[in-house]
Amino acid sequence: MYIFVTGATGYIGHAVVGELVALGHEVTGLVRSDDKAALVRRLGARAVIGDIADPASYREHAAEHDALVHTAFSTGPAAVAADRTAVETLIAAARAGKARSLIYTSGIWVLGATGDAPAFEGAPIDRPMPLVAWRPAHEHLALEAGIHQLASAVIRPGIVYGGRGGLTGDYFASAEKEGAAAYVGDGTNRLPMIHVEDLARFYRRVVEHHARGVFHAVDGNAVPLAEVARAASEAAGKGGATRSIPLAEARQTLGPFADCLALDQFVESRRAAELGWRPEHPNFLGEAAKAYLEWKSAMA
Repeated sequence: MYIFVTGATGYIGHAVVGELVALGHEVTGLVRSDDKAALVRRLGARAVIGDIADPASYREHAAEHDALVHTAFSTGPAAVAADRTAVETLIAAARAGKARSLIYTSGIWVLGATGDAPAFEGAPIDRPMPLVAWRPAHEHLALEAGIHQLASAVIRPGIVYGGRGGLTGDYFASAEKEGAAAYVGDGTNRLPMIHVEDLARFYRRVVEHHARGVFHAVDGNAVPLAEVARAASEAAGKGGATRSIPLAEARQTLGPFADCLALDQFVESRRAAELGWRPEHPNFLGEAAKAYLEWKSAMA
């Protein structure tokens, strides 16, 4: 298949491009600079330099592909508008071209606090976290485009770890710098997680199956935040030492992102089996030492 990926050098996009290329697909990655284009080419993909906020820079390129995968997200005051522009542009490209699949990247924070029962794909998203209160509308826009030959899907990844980044990378960094992994809140809230390699395989399966609708990409565990930080500390050689940052204090530097980190969620997927997918990295607590080595290697 010919697949167009936005955010091709981002944390998720880079992994997705690598997975798709490794399985024989022809991939074009949208990037913002020559340096990033070189990174995409090293993965064996073609690069297009553009900006998701500028439809003219990539719309015609996207229209040449069988599948369109949106993983990019910028930062700053214009980020939400740019994301909507990207969704609208990819929909227009799909309708003008030959695309059979459109995939939009959302996230589990649209679910808000889930309570003790697991939240599956059909769970309501009428109480999203304020930081992502705009996302349900973008999900709806993408899903509504899925008619006739175009299959549209929304992927909601859990907290991604592995390789060069993710929340656990912050724990490794604080453990090395401060001697204790620092986390937000009292640490009793649960985190649905997924390894970045498993997530990349999830995207590939959605593309190859021309899947429709919402998918939760999680490993099926709900691990308390304090345990995640403790495992990261142990992996970093700090004996499991951790430090809690009070939520009120974290809000002063992180804003509404702090409340997302303190969110208690139990998220599972009923639909992963439709794709023939299951995680090869089943739990961060058992993967912390390996994840730390991956992070150190990526930081070198």
